[in-house]
Amino acid sequence: MGEGSNRLAKEVATAPAVQVANDARLKIESKAVKVTPAPEPEPEPEPEPAVETTASVTATSTAAEATPDYRSDGSIGAQAISIAMQYIGIAYAYGGSSPATGFDCSGLIKYVYAQLGVELPHSSSSMVATGYQVSSPIPGDIVWTQGHVSLYAGDGMVVEAANYGSPVRYTEQWQDYAVYIRPY
Repeated sequence: MGEGSNRLAKEVATAPAVQVANDARLKIESKAVKVTPAPEPEPEPEPEPAVETTASVTATSTAAEATPDYRSDGSIGAQAISIAMQYIGIAYAYGGSSPATGFDCSGLIKYVYAQLGVELPHSSSSMVATGYQVSSPIPGDIVWTQGHVSLYAGDGMVVEAANYGSPVRYTEQWQDYAVYIRPY
């Protein structure tokens, strides 16, 4: 053993002992956690026959049609999805971080969580190191894959700013081997 180890051993040996009464009690208070399971998903409707049309769809009608019948449980994740859904149809802009300039993938998530008081980096590669990883996502969790992030909206759906030419959208999760991050 080195000189520092010997000195530490001597200090420990001569340190006063802490004595605790035999009837001493430690009171720990905690609140009960109530977990409410998610409702069963609605059955998928039968597809309607295809009809040819020449009508175009605007971003505002897409946002209204894309909004799921989402019941907020008041959690921060549910609030994040509610906020993100307001930006469906906003243009993709590389480096974009606001509805006025458009969003890139991490800019959308950073902006949404900033509305809830959660600070996140404006970089998908940095977001993987925020919060903590979970194995089963809940609404509001970040869906991270190399070079891209989106927000898990529940039922296998995400809200994302995917790439140039695609506005912010509500779509099926397409990322394989995703890492789920709870940023709060």
